[in-house]
Amino acid sequence: MKGALVTAEMLAPITTTLNDNLGVLLPVGIAIMGVMIGVSLIPRIVYKFL
Repeated sequence: MKGALVTAEMLAPITTTLNDNLGVLLPVGIAIMGVMIGVSLIPRIVYKFL
């Protein structure tokens, strides 16, 4: 049984799509990460002052 062989030609459409959409994906990813960090930090800050 042969294993699946992935070539650079198969990955070319994926890499071009990621490169073309990087300007949109990066700010969205940073915003999602910021929301997740904020949700975890805000309760700690509130409990520290109460």
